[in-house]
Amino acid sequence: MSLALEHKRRLLAQGTAAVAQVAAAAALPYSPGEALSSPANARKHLALMVAGLDEDLARLSAINGLASRQDLKRNELLPKYQDYVQRYVESGLVFPNRVLVQVVIWLFDTVQFEDALELADIAIAQGQEMPERFNRRDIQTFVADAICEWAYDEYKAGRSPEPYLSDLLPRVDGEWQLPEQIPAKYHKLIGIRAVEAKEWTKAITHLERATRLYPKVGVDTRLDNARKALRKEQAKAADPAATTA
Repeated sequence: MSLALEHKRRLLAQGTAAVAQVAAAAALPYSPGEALSSPANARKHLALMVAGLDEDLARLSAINGLASRQDLKRNELLPKYQDYVQRYVESGLVFPNRVLVQVVIWLFDTVQFEDALELADIAIAQGQEMPERFNRRDIQTFVADAICEWAYDEYKAGRSPEPYLSDLLPRVDGEWQLPEQIPAKYHKLIGIRAVEAKEWTKAITHLERATRLYPKVGVDTRLDNARKALRKEQAKAADPAATTA
């Protein structure tokens, strides 16, 4: 799977010293290959990994700068825990796993969306739960929120939020049970971008859907303008010589 290949690439890039550091951090009384060989070993191994995770979360909390926290997640913490998560996934065992969920969170935090979405699918299928600090949000809501927030930030910065915005839409508005505001925001942004591209039919489709989902989404003016523009375009196509007000 791509997650495994990417992790192997990171470890190779870091060199054998990093591999030794990760193995030493686990401090297991058995080899990593045996850690998930049975439910009993898996529970012991998870307890050790969670203890290390709690220490690392405390380290993150003590850092004030966002950039420094992101660097720590990307360059140290994710490589440290992804090997365990990969072995857990490959073991076929299923149990509540805070380490798996935290790696999902950090992957989204560091905008590594391909690995994040792949691992989130596994966590969702296993019925994993978000940490208590996320106020009872499930993983689906966290994923949809994370991509939506990123997409709007990208749009405001003049960059494209695709393909993630559109790729996730069938899940956000269909497969997953989410608060209506979330899929409405997806349709709103897709509609706004369609308006800017003068793709009137597409814009109307998404803006209308956004309004149906959440009437306060705030697209009324854009929707009216898109409808007028489409009517004008259709009139000119029907009679190129005609002029419209």
